[in-house]
Amino acid sequence: MAFQLRKIDKPLGHEILGVDLRNLSDEDFEKIDAAYREYGVVVIRDQKLTPQDQLNFSRRFGALDRFVFDRFNMPENPEIFIVSNVIEEGRPIGMEDAGRYWHSDMWYVAKPPRGSFLYALEVPHDGNRPLGDTCFASTRYAYETLPEDLRQQVDSLQAVFSSKKYGEYVGHTEEKAKDNIYLKDVVKAREKIKDNTITHPLVRIHPITGKKCLHVVQGVISEIVGLPPAESEALVEKLVNHAIRPEAIYRHQWRVGDIVMWDNYSALHQANGDFKLPQRRLMHRTTLSAPLAA
Repeated sequence: MAFQLRKIDKPLGHEILGVDLRNLSDEDFEKIDAAYREYGVVVIRDQKLTPQDQLNFSRRFGALDRFVFDRFNMPENPEIFIVSNVIEEGRPIGMEDAGRYWHSDMWYVAKPPRGSFLYALEVPHDGNRPLGDTCFASTRYAYETLPEDLRQQVDSLQAVFSSKKYGEYVGHTEEKAKDNIYLKDVVKAREKIKDNTITHPLVRIHPITGKKCLHVVQGVISEIVGLPPAESEALVEKLVNHAIRPEAIYRHQWRVGDIVMWDNYSALHQANGDFKLPQRRLMHRTTLSAPLAA
């Protein structure tokens, strides 16, 4: 089968068919990259990738980052981050809670990475259907569908992103981590985030496409600079709710062999935690470095 882009009725989450990422022509790579730039989230199914295959494919897009939670970086290939609920010898082999809130990755750094590629090796199942779906929402679509007066208002606003507020929101506190193997590692890893707060624009311009994207993260923004607390909180809630309207969301139901590519600037994502051992999840993630402006 030749390269084919099969679109769905959402702004993102379109499926690419007819490619083998282990043996990808330059022409087909350019088509994948074009779809990735345009839509922010694309899906490629039925792949059979070794860690080196995934690294080779990912590096065609540019330099890779090592994830800040280096406890879960693959020792022999540290640019691969392990997402898993599996426990071996009493310790988790990967990050179990892969972001069960609406977020873009590494919002706590000044220049977040371009995006990530997540490859599924084991998918939890209840006997009837796969579990652990991941949802994606287009922040580009969110910005472009704001009422004109609201677009003008948010264009010039700055927001304070707080790691402390995030910890409280998702429950990753030291108290809750005392009797939880996984949370102990997460809380320890969070200590590497040196700045407790960082300020980002509420609207960011994509460094590659030049398109404006709404920049919000659920449960993380502590204030909008220059607005009273109540007004700030109400505006953040309004913007998050606008971004995650059903019409804007693609829900990905995983299969072994899937690789999903998402863009941190033009999309939010949220993991679904509706599974537990012995239902196993194992995925490998590569992360593209912050892009340079086109």
